[in-house]
Formats: sequence, C-alpha cells, structure tokens
Amino acid sequence: MNLIAIVDSVGRVILGREDVDKSSETAVSLKNPAVVNIQVNQESGQISVQLIPFIFREFVRQDLREAGVSWTFQRAGITTSEDLELEPTIIDQYSRIFEGVEPAEAPSSAPTTEPVELFDEGEIVESETAETTEAPTPETDEKPSSKKKKK
Repeated sequence: MNLIAIVDSVGRVILGREDVDKSSETAVSLKNPAVVNIQVNQESGQISVQLIPFIFREFVRQDLREAGVSWTFQRAGITTSEDLELEPTIIDQYSRIFEGVEPAEAPSSAPTTEPVELFDEGEIVESETAETTEAPTPETDEKPSSKKKKK
C-alpha cells in the first residue's frame, strides 16, 4: 500500500497507506491514518513536526491491532496531490510508528541531524532520527519588546 497525504475539510494534513481495494471513485480508504501536527515552541522559537495517529492502538481490540484500522474519507471532502513525493524521513517516521520498522540507516548513539530546506526563504529544519523534527525560526519573527524606556 502506498503512503499518501490528503488534506481534510478542516485543513488537517493526514498521512496513511491507501487501501486501493477499499477505495472507490467517491471515497478513499486509508489504513492507519495519522495527522501531521506542527507546533511552535514560544520559548525557544523552534518548530516540531509530529505524526499523531487518528486512533491509538491501545483503543483497538487486541486481536485486531496487528491488522491496523482503515478509515474512509469521502473524496468530496478532501484535497489530494497527484505529484507529491514524501521525504524518506517522514516515511521512516510513519513506518516506525505503525509498522515497527527500523529506520533505513542504523541509528548511532547520538541523534544525527542534516539540514532540510523547508521554506523558500532558505529557512532550515533539522531532520532528526527521533520522532520529531525541530528548527529555529528566523529572528525576524520574534516580537519586539513592549517595554518603554524612562526619560
């Protein structure tokens, strides 16, 4: 099954393995979908990207967990891309969460990072072997101090 991304009617980016046998012209079936969650740390100015399962394995009856859960999305309520190719780091992260697959490269004792260009302005996101990806935001995004100087 191919890992694809969709955008639902409320703007969430969702990754999942498309089950073509269950998909139709009016609906797409995704096995083990996950929401792409992006958060900005207000203190450090870093962003983190996480994959959050639609439903946690622990909520599914134990004898059905291994097979995974498929969800059906009506095509009228989603947006798809025909030419999107996901980064191998995102595919590895998804595979580790849902399929128990080890990353393509053996991890070292310390997290390895390599810069990944995320925005056109040349901002860099550090891609880690951990489950999240973080990078500093540009200094221009910081809010100026609101303190007034005394005369």
